This record gives sequence, C-alpha cells and structure tokens, in this order.
Amino acid sequence: MANIGRRELLRLGGGAGLSLALPSLGFAAGAQPIIDVHLHAYPASMPLPAGATNPITGAKSPVRSGAEHLTACIAEMKRHNVVRGVVSGGDGDRLQAAIDWRNRDPARFIAGAGIRGSADTPLPPLDTLRRLFADGTIRVLGEVTAEYAGLSLSDPQYDPYLALAEEFDVPVALHIGTMPSGTPFDPCCSTARARLGHPETIEEALSRHPKLRINLMHSGWPYIEETIAMLMLYPNVNVDTGANAWLLPRAEFHACLQRIVGAGFGKRVMFGSDNMFWPEAIGLAIEGVESASFLSATQKRDIFYNNAAAFYRL
Repeated sequence: MANIGRRELLRLGGGAGLSLALPSLGFAAGAQPIIDVHLHAYPASMPLPAGATNPITGAKSPVRSGAEHLTACIAEMKRHNVVRGVVSGGDGDRLQAAIDWRNRDPARFIAGAGIRGSADTPLPPLDTLRRLFADGTIRVLGEVTAEYAGLSLSDPQYDPYLALAEEFDVPVALHIGTMPSGTPFDPCCSTARARLGHPETIEEALSRHPKLRINLMHSGWPYIEETIAMLMLYPNVNVDTGANAWLLPRAEFHACLQRIVGAGFGKRVMFGSDNMFWPEAIGLAIEGVESASFLSATQKRDIFYNNAAAFYRL
C-alpha cells in the first residue's frame, strides 16, 4: 500500500472489514526459504508514528525510526527464513532508503524505485534511473502508485519509464486494486478514484510495451475476475499477495487466492508481506498463505519461493 494507506490504517485502527482475530503463528513454512516481493523502506532518520497499532494484533509497534524498522525487518526475515526481499523506495530520500537496505545486505535485498507522477511527488529524472538500472543498484521499477495520483499506468507520462524498464529488462511492480478508506479526501490524493484500480486499465501500457514484466500488487483485489482476465491474456503478468494475506479477513483472502489458483495461475502468484510499519506482519502474511488448506505443498512452495525466483530471475 502507498503512504496514504499507512496513515489511514493508523487512523482507523484497521478500518471496516478487517479481521481483528489474532491468528496462530504455528506454521511450518519457516524451515524452507521464502522470497518477499513487497517490502517498504523508510529513510534511516525518518521518525515513524510512535506506538503505531497493528490493525490485526492490536500490538503497538516499538519501531521509532526508519533505521529501527530496517533492523526489525531483517530480524523477522531471519526468523522466518525470508532469504530475499524486494524493497521499494520513492523519490529522493525514499529512493536512497531502498538503496541503503540493499547496501546493508546485498545478498538479501533487491532495491526498487517507487514512482508516482503527481504534483506533490513528480516522476524522477530518467537519467537518474538509467544510471541506477545500468549499474544494477536498482533492479525493479516500483512500487508504482499511479492510482494515488489519479492516473493509470497507461497514461503517456509513464511511457518513457516503461520503455526504460523494457530496455534494461527491469520488472515493474504496480499498486493496483483498491485503496484505503478516505484516500480521495487526503490532500495528497484528491484525484484518486476506485475505477483506476481495475487491472484492465493497464492494457494500453502492455500493448505499447510488450516486453514488460509486471507484478500486479495485492492481486488487484477486489477486482479478482479482472486480474484473472489479465493473467489469461498476458503471460508477462504476475501477481503478489500483498497486504491481503494479513489485513483481509482470512476467509476473503483465501477465497481470492483459491479463485486465482483454481483458474490455473498458481505459477504466477508471489508472496509479498507489504508489512508497512509492522515487521511482525511478515509472519502474519506467511501464516495467511500457509493456512490455506486448499493449496498443496508444491503450490505453497511456488508461492513462497519458486514463482518469484523465476519472475525476478534470481
């Protein structure tokens, strides 16, 4: 989720429709390696909300800064054997934050360049991204939060960035689906609209850039049928579980995951925690997938590791 999502979650304490039941963490996935394709970096000196309440567990986060958040995330990743992570940072200090995560542990982290394209968060210079793609510092374009800017990925302003991603064979991670309650009333996102979360809005971008590899974050929830349509038509599209795995009511998350896997796309689903301010959500998200009794052991291994290893060419 983008920054507005985190603020809104803090304000609402989870919001309508979120399950507040504390799940058991007695899962068996930790013995095998996991790749988390949906992490967020904050600048080391950035203060984080004091005592931010986890909307699922009700526990207050002890994390006070970006530096503490990184340390806590690494500890949780080690605890659950998350061996690789794709971490997104935005422009300026946020972009450097993702690079700092990579520099702290280059064997564990892959840095992504988050971009938006709104008046308050303009797109970064292309030559900056070209240099970072060329030397391998940044290996992902995303999280792209066009939806929060009132745009879709098919807007022409993104074309030069998508062309650059094609040129360097850099995958794109796109926020798609819904946004938290009240998003259009936040000063940053007054042009955000629900219709822009439909996965089908990216078709023109895919048509103009056929070599793109795109991860539809959060599986495009709640537009699951549209997500399936995109997976059917475009073999270069994958999805991640995102915050669905721990923020949605468990039955809803499992129903959506079962629909995608049941439609034949179990090889295109990747695990992502989207843990935001709460590193413990890495474990909650793992348990969300591990507890899906309809998945075979092979399907879980694909979601936790194999699919991301193939998509990100690790």
